[in-house]
Amino acid sequence: MANRILLGNRSTGGYGVYVGKSGQNVLTTTEPMQFDSRMGASAIVQSFGQGYVEAGQTSTISHNLGYNPLFAVRWNLPTDLSSGVAQRVYTPAFADSDIEEIDEDRDETIFEAEVGFGVKVAHANTSSITIQNFHSVDNGDLSNETPPRIYYAIVIFHEADYTGGIGL
Repeated sequence: MANRILLGNRSTGGYGVYVGKSGQNVLTTTEPMQFDSRMGASAIVQSFGQGYVEAGQTSTISHNLGYNPLFAVRWNLPTDLSSGVAQRVYTPAFADSDIEEIDEDRDETIFEAEVGFGVKVAHANTSSITIQNFHSVDNGDLSNETPPRIYYAIVIFHEADYTGGIGL
């Protein structure tokens, strides 16, 4: 039978009240606890990083935890940077749209394009998270436009994801 509850000094965490998940030994597990008095009201950071993703591309961030962890991602456009520091950031959201402008008589298309914008973040599997730059311009009258690179920051927590993959 596994040691599930500890009130005292845990070699990898110090003094506290610890409750392991079913089947886990609270003294040796590296998995998130069912209860950890040290956490208070916040999650423990497992890792963090930043980078960029070109338009229409995806970046994969490996965490190798073996489960889907809680995460937070914020992103910005190059125009949101000043001296390399983000002045504005956005939460992940994305959309795509077909745009068509028709003349007054409704017999001729004046303008058309397919565009996408925003950032999509998802658990790729239990070892990695993907960040997709959804900015795109496909054919039509905007085909000479260059969709932007996006910059991102990510924090991955030890706690299992309770947001259904949306993140914080």
